[in-house]
Amino acid sequence: MHSHWILSIYSTMLALFPVRYRYEYGEELLYAVRMSVEQAQARGRLFVIRLAWRELHDLPGACLQAHLSERRGLMMKLQPGAHLPDGPFKFWQLAAVFLPFSIPMLGVALDLSAGGNFTSLICGIGVVFLGLLVIVWITGLVKEFPIWTLPSLGLILFFFTYGLYLIPQGVTLIVLRPIWGSFWPDSILIRLLMYTWFNLVYIVIVALIMMILLAFSKPLLQLARKDWSLLSFLVYTLTIPYVIMNDEFRGLEPYQLISILILITGAVFFIILPARWTRLLVLLAATLLALTTVSLGLYQIFPAQEFAAPILSFRVWEALQPVLNLPALLIILCLPLLVHRLPASYGYKRPATAA
Repeated sequence: MHSHWILSIYSTMLALFPVRYRYEYGEELLYAVRMSVEQAQARGRLFVIRLAWRELHDLPGACLQAHLSERRGLMMKLQPGAHLPDGPFKFWQLAAVFLPFSIPMLGVALDLSAGGNFTSLICGIGVVFLGLLVIVWITGLVKEFPIWTLPSLGLILFFFTYGLYLIPQGVTLIVLRPIWGSFWPDSILIRLLMYTWFNLVYIVIVALIMMILLAFSKPLLQLARKDWSLLSFLVYTLTIPYVIMNDEFRGLEPYQLISILILITGAVFFIILPARWTRLLVLLAATLLALTTVSLGLYQIFPAQEFAAPILSFRVWEALQPVLNLPALLIILCLPLLVHRLPASYGYKRPATAA
């Protein structure tokens, strides 16, 4: 009978332990205690009392320690970047992740405060942030693409890609201009077909640059094979130029600010979410919402522009242009899914040097 009350107390106290602890060790511990009780009971009451003291007096402390350990593990999982290969981000690394989004946000703030008292302050902060962006970019190249440098690397590397994209776009418009007498044809269908062509060109340019980077950077290729979503994070900042470049439109700043905040939110969720597919979906949704917000802003402010024509088709066309760039951006974000299709031998092989 002595075994009954010891096991009952032990089982009751064991139920206070964390679920994972009970699932992993519960049956094994109960079995060990049951065997010990049977042996002690065979030797006498004194041995049963000694066993009860030995097994039960440490349980409250062990229970508290198990809960604290599980809490620490949970807090580690909730830390930014805990699910990424480099582990949780430190504060300065987290700041580096969001630096590329802070600079265009300062630019929008500068437009909003033009002529105000904060202009010089915003410009000063912007210069400091630009310097930090260059430092992060150089660090990313020297240390071979650590995760916290990927947005900065993507912004600088692929900002020039945006310029490369504008060259074939401009050439296309100039070459075809004599056909319809202006840079853009009157037919909406032909305009949409032209944007389809521009999207295809942009996708090819970005894909080629990504292939070159992967071919000549073994660390980046290994990182992409380990977690393909990190390449999507690298090209995520491609959306920023489409948000901040609005030609001569005025009054778009609040919509741009909201769009940048949406992109920042996407980056936050990318850092904290564990599943790769979920991270990709978050980046796709943020890109979609950001450019849709810019399009909505263009539609709203168009009538207030000095050059605005009182024709609905002009207003709709100007508002549609950010959205028409979406297919290319969304496809580019999905291109890293093809990394595992690359042959195992892919990558530049440096010639071995003679000893």
